[in-house]
Amino acid sequence: MDLTYRIVRRLLREDEVGFSRNRHFEAYEDRAVQRAVRLYRHLRSLEKDLLRLEDPQEAKLVALVEDEEEVTVRLVFAEEESRRTSYLSRKEWQLLLENERVSAILHDLLEQADPSTRRALSLDSSLEPR
Repeated sequence: MDLTYRIVRRLLREDEVGFSRNRHFEAYEDRAVQRAVRLYRHLRSLEKDLLRLEDPQEAKLVALVEDEEEVTVRLVFAEEESRRTSYLSRKEWQLLLENERVSAILHDLLEQADPSTRRALSLDSSLEPR
């Protein structure tokens, strides 16, 4: 896994990591760090949306595998009548699945999903939640 994904993993999984822009000004000039911070914010936001679900019935998971490198994940929230679409690479999907609670929620959503979504996410075991 390259530097960008190692940074994202550390930011996502280690709560005590402080990576403020003021303290690490020089690091933020590096394009890999800028990309990692953007990706971290995106995945953290997606995790928060998933963790807010108290019941798997509150949302519907729709996923498409566009190609071998990217998956499109759409969450349709029942109560708020809103949608969230995320375009994730396989590495980004794996980072998302490293959170056990998020993986469990995605597993529950996948069980309720239509057959095409289950097929799309089951094409490769690396896409299937634990």
